Amino acid sequence: MRVMIKVWVLILSVMFVSGCATSRPAPTEIKDPFEKVNRAVYKFNDTLDKAAFKPIATGYRKVTPTFVRRGVSNFFGNLGDVSVAANSFLQGKFEQGLMDTARVAVNTTIGIGGIFDVATKFDLERHNEDFGQTLGAWGVPEGPYLVLPFFGSQTLRSTAGLLGDSQIEPLNSSRVPTAARGKLVVLNVVNARSNLLAASSILDTASLDPYIFVRDSYLNWRRQQVHDARRTEAQTSKSSRESDADELDELDDLDELDELDELDELDELDELDELDELDQFEATSDKSDTQSPAYPPDELDLLDDLD
Repeated sequence: MRVMIKVWVLILSVMFVSGCATSRPAPTEIKDPFEKVNRAVYKFNDTLDKAAFKPIATGYRKVTPTFVRRGVSNFFGNLGDVSVAANSFLQGKFEQGLMDTARVAVNTTIGIGGIFDVATKFDLERHNEDFGQTLGAWGVPEGPYLVLPFFGSQTLRSTAGLLGDSQIEPLNSSRVPTAARGKLVVLNVVNARSNLLAASSILDTASLDPYIFVRDSYLNWRRQQVHDARRTEAQTSKSSRESDADELDELDDLDELDELDELDELDELDELDELDELDQFEATSDKSDTQSPAYPPDELDLLDDLD
């Protein structure tokens, strides 16, 4: 399998350099210059799936209890988490990488080789990272859409990512005997296909052109995965802007306090003016021949004085 991947990477790299632009496509752009070849390969994969993989997966699902299939999925998921952890670190997601590493450690030990997903119960969330996403995070353009034999939908970048992940996956370790590796690969493929039986049934009935449906869905899904680091950066920038807004709000609060202080000073001036008026009234009363009242003069008293 590793040799097959390397051969495909070399062939597709030559095709990419000779006939494809290396500019990054727009988020909604579909680059499918090899559609005729891709459709032929898609038809081959679909025929092979209907003739072999789907019947085997259906039989496997019927004879295998649910808890066994779940254990198999957990086992291979735990092996995949090794590559996920490595790619998390390569993308600069250090906190996530530590969480992925902890998942592998917990499930391998307490989960008995990953058969039981104990890490999820410990709030260690499972992530989905691969070397194709890492290349995207590094700015490598995705290249044209490709359909590979057996591997299905890919882009040129994700095809190169297959080669990178193959160097990390534990199943490809030299410590695993070749015979055991082959059996594990077959079991993984059959189990994964059995988990997709419902999805393939929906695809057969819901789409007028399955090729277009699969292509567009794959590219949209893949771009969302690749650009999650940029969305995280945007969220960090947004948090920074919110922090700056909070500081501005604090300054506004201080301005409001300053305005209140100014109002307090005006109130004090008004009180002083009232006291001055009272003093003037008292002085006027002392100069008059009439007896000074025991209370401040009101408007009628002032009118009487004017009269």
